[in-house]
Amino acid sequence: MNEAFDDALVTGWEPLEGGIKLPDPDDRHVAAAALRGGADVIVTQNLRDFPRDKLEPLGLEAVGLDDFLLDQMDFSPGLCVKVVKNQAGATRNPAVSIHDMVSRLERSGAPRFASKVAELID
Repeated sequence: MNEAFDDALVTGWEPLEGGIKLPDPDDRHVAAAALRGGADVIVTQNLRDFPRDKLEPLGLEAVGLDDFLLDQMDFSPGLCVKVVKNQAGATRNPAVSIHDMVSRLERSGAPRFASKVAELID
């Protein structure tokens, strides 16, 4: 992650953790890191533990993977397809076709996004 994003590592979030109230206290560090890192959105499949009424006062929102990726698709469909193709091309041992990568996306929690990608590559 650090190679792909030079600011991926968030430090200094620890003092914020104690003031954050979430259903699962073990998730507070995620919101604290999001705040410290200047994020607006937490992408998670665990939406139940990041309720709107707890995040909204912090200026944060939690969204699922599929919704997040669909938002990215709305911004730049061509770039999204290119990224999925590049990811498939970079996956080795075993090699993965673009259609295999779309299937993996579908199984990993992004079925609507995978469907959109499949439409654009076919």
